[in-house]
Amino acid sequence: MNTQPNQSNRFALRTIKALAALALVVGGATGCSPVRLSNPVILQSPYPEERVWAVVPFGNESGVSIVDGAAVADRFVEEAEGVDGLRCLPVNRTIAAMKSLGMTGVFDRQQASTLMRTLQADGLVLGTVTTYDPYKPLRLGIAVELISGSPEDNRRPIDLRELTMPTSESFGTEGTGARVAMAQASRLFDARGHDTMAELDVYTMGRTEQDGSFGNRAYETRMDLFARFASYVLIRDLLHQEGYRINPEIVVGQSE
Repeated sequence: MNTQPNQSNRFALRTIKALAALALVVGGATGCSPVRLSNPVILQSPYPEERVWAVVPFGNESGVSIVDGAAVADRFVEEAEGVDGLRCLPVNRTIAAMKSLGMTGVFDRQQASTLMRTLQADGLVLGTVTTYDPYKPLRLGIAVELISGSPEDNRRPIDLRELTMPTSESFGTEGTGARVAMAQASRLFDARGHDTMAELDVYTMGRTEQDGSFGNRAYETRMDLFARFASYVLIRDLLHQEGYRINPEIVVGQSE
């Protein structure tokens, strides 16, 4: 039996070797190297055990009618789920619980407590969109409040407009002077601002292909991605306040 490869097989083998050699030459000429991967900055929960948050659909004070408060809240939940030691319920579950309780919104802290008990959540996030411009350069303003604990008999109204006003305390107080278990954050994210872009660069590290056709620039053109970035920063600010509330001696950090 003839074990030598026939002429067509020898031609195919030479072709494969030639293509392989060409690939090596091209790769060397263009300086191709393995893509360097980096880990994203992950937020750390300050709580001693895992906690559960729920998020109410955000309100809209931006004056722009196309704002979808539930969609913005969804972006917030997606980022909260990425926090080490924290879980966040889907917005649809919160909406369903509100409907079962006959709630059209959360207007005082007793309603907040009732909703938290129904959802078996440790914290409730309320938010409102204060600025919304979906055209490049993107602009997005959000104010949020995190309510923790069980203020059973508290009928104090909740007005998120207060978050956009300067305050002298990180935590609210009751009429009796007792501290309220809440944290607040309010920011305007402007893609024209150097401070916003510097934070965006940190956030996208490890979350995008830095050498891709868009890289982190995709976050400057898509409002859904920009809202995720904004949510990350607001959650970071809330966790810092929660960490200080739990133990003023602890500085809440981040892990990579």
